[in-house]
Amino acid sequence: MRVLYVASDQVVPGRTGGSVHVLEVARGLRARGHELEVVIHAEPGRPVEQTFDDVRWRRISWSPPSRYCRFRARPQIAALIRERRPDVVMERYYNFGGEGVLAAAEAGVPSLLEVNAPAIDHPGSWKARLDAALLVRPMRRYREQLCRSAAALVAPLVEIVPAAVRAKTERVAWGANVELFHPSRRNAALRAEWGIPHGALAIVFSSSFRPWHGAHVLRAAAQALSADARFFFVLVGGEGRGAGQGFRGLELGSLAYERMPELLASCDIGVAPYDTRRLGQLELGFFWSPLKIFEYMACGLPIVTLARSPLDDLVRPDRESVSMRDGDAASLVSALQRLAEDPALRMRLGASARARVVEHYSWARHCEQLERVLLGIAA
Repeated sequence: MRVLYVASDQVVPGRTGGSVHVLEVARGLRARGHELEVVIHAEPGRPVEQTFDDVRWRRISWSPPSRYCRFRARPQIAALIRERRPDVVMERYYNFGGEGVLAAAEAGVPSLLEVNAPAIDHPGSWKARLDAALLVRPMRRYREQLCRSAAALVAPLVEIVPAAVRAKTERVAWGANVELFHPSRRNAALRAEWGIPHGALAIVFSSSFRPWHGAHVLRAAAQALSADARFFFVLVGGEGRGAGQGFRGLELGSLAYERMPELLASCDIGVAPYDTRRLGQLELGFFWSPLKIFEYMACGLPIVTLARSPLDDLVRPDRESVSMRDGDAASLVSALQRLAEDPALRMRLGASARARVVEHYSWARHCEQLERVLLGIAA
């Protein structure tokens, strides 16, 4: 099957969850025997067309260059459809995108819309207020048009798409590359480079440091444990670099994806201390498919995160994780102390996490689900 995958605002290779998602989906579908051409964002110094991982990558731009004008890439996508004649078009949803789905509809090609963020308004949404001020609600109408135009949708939570298209929406979680992310990647030399004392537990937090990801919760917990020699904190992502401020540990800043498997495997506990009150969209449900948690699991780490659906189904309390309260540093401290005091519990949770992600949440499993949907709409 020939697949044109439109992710026009993503940079690949890149350092964000979106770039990892696009890269691994393209790799996974290619590994299943499909022909992939992926549309991504142009970058200075990179070729317009490039082939790697046996996938053809095409970089595009539009004018004006803002992400809010991504829909203006539609003529380029329409030209690609005419030239490549794909069997199906897949688009990574963005509020101001739609260039793939609408060009496919115009050409009579079936399309799949990947919805990773809400395609409906949450209570108090600024977009909803602006839409209401414009009277005819153009943004909502446009989003609903995209969803109706797609032959099928996939989303981590069906409640984030309009009610009228939920019947053609399949729930699909993100995943981890379980071959790359593996406990065997643990590196004692890397731990020594970081300055982790012998016998201490390295607590890792991998994030893009959005407010609701809970970096402030983690730092408060780390500061509360600063006198406890059992803990050393490793923060990955964002802009910060250097020694921890007020806690034992370090901040590594943003790192390339290929460095992450060794880094995570060299730690002992993975944390995802979300503060969901800081993102209004989460009132619709916890729609985020947590890449970091899947990668922690693949490296065999016990995890501390919220006991909130669907997180408590992905990493089940007392089976792969220890629970903490939403946005609560004190409960994170308690969870870490519990794990520090019980090596057997850490080993059991980590082993179960590794087994669970391999069976249910690998990128290979994700692409198997995608393939079934794509074949269905292309038939």
